[in-house]
Amino acid sequence: MKERIQTLYSSGKFQKAAEFIRSDEKHVIDQQIELALIPAYSNHEKQKADRFRQMMEEMGYETVQDEVCNTFAVIPGPKGSPTVMISAHLDTVFPMDTELNLRYEGERICLPGICDDTRGCAEVLAILRAIREADLQPACTLIIGGDAGEEGVGNFAGMRHLFLTKKMKVDAFISIDGCGNSLTYGGVSDMQYRMTFRGPGGHSMGAFGLVNPIMCMGRTIARIAEERVPYEPFTIFNVSTVQGGTGITSIASECSMTMDVRSADGNIMRSFYDRCVQIAHECADEEYARWEDVRTARMNNEESLRFDTEARIQIESEIISGSDGGMQAEDSEIVTILKTAFETAGIEPAMRSLSSTDANIPLSLGIPAATISCGGRSGGTHDISEWYEPFESWKGTQKNLLCVLALTGVQGIIEPLISKTQTK
Repeated sequence: MKERIQTLYSSGKFQKAAEFIRSDEKHVIDQQIELALIPAYSNHEKQKADRFRQMMEEMGYETVQDEVCNTFAVIPGPKGSPTVMISAHLDTVFPMDTELNLRYEGERICLPGICDDTRGCAEVLAILRAIREADLQPACTLIIGGDAGEEGVGNFAGMRHLFLTKKMKVDAFISIDGCGNSLTYGGVSDMQYRMTFRGPGGHSMGAFGLVNPIMCMGRTIARIAEERVPYEPFTIFNVSTVQGGTGITSIASECSMTMDVRSADGNIMRSFYDRCVQIAHECADEEYARWEDVRTARMNNEESLRFDTEARIQIESEIISGSDGGMQAEDSEIVTILKTAFETAGIEPAMRSLSSTDANIPLSLGIPAATISCGGRSGGTHDISEWYEPFESWKGTQKNLLCVLALTGVQGIIEPLISKTQTK
């Protein structure tokens, strides 16, 4: 395998493509900025997807765009060859009304969404240009483009549509996402959910002794914070947001909290969710019991109370998003191919066994998949301070082109290195 990837890397056509990528980098960054300036909150990517599609068509590629804005070019390979899919996600975490103010700090480009994952989209376009410029003919079918709804509220909408609704079959899937030198070969199971606490509400003085949803939620959060989860298999949890309240002199009638739970083991993730729901109901009972003496004292000293003494906290739990991930061995075929391509391009990969990316959905279905990083440097991801620094960024694009072509093979140079396992 190493020899064949070296043969590809040393070939005149690949070297021509690599040199083109280096000379094309300003164009790549210009497109990266243009796309990042188009609002593309998860499930609202239409404008960005249309411009991305136009950019591919301007190069002469035929494209397809589906109902959820997945946008791809298809380069057919020889009959009976494998199918490889490459994607970057079009959406960002920033709501549509976020001010997309472009500014520079030295070499840094500061703009919400400039990296995650607009850099990936720009590298997809660069790879397509390089393939066309060097007349590289993939030796198998290549589906390459951008997908929708990768970020949290998107709940992998694009991948779900392709792999679960449309039942797409590919022999390998690669997500281009993030910056640096990472090669991620496993997908963490994740679940995001909301717990809502409801009660009758009342005046903070006149209804003192009434069950209080916010205090109940506070008890729940404190109890959850004391829970322990295993380091192996890797598991995390986080209370992400809290909302609720009517006014400073009111006992709230409703409040809510959201949580993010992730684990290398989907069963552990689901068990922790069940445990959190159990804790919330236990805290509802504790909230009622806590105020019993106050209610009793008031009942003995007043002709009537201004609230229902039997009222209890009602709890609703709603799963917002989530998916099962999947694990594969570090010495599996796809990981070995990609790791060797990194090394052949002169980049030592930072191997990561777990993350949450577009590769999660195919991995959960047993499809060989991985996530490879873009060139350059970045910071402030998922924050309005997000920045991108194009330090030798072309090297990452060259490496990713080599990864793609190592999987697909190139007619007249090497056969596909990925096995045909899913599309028989």
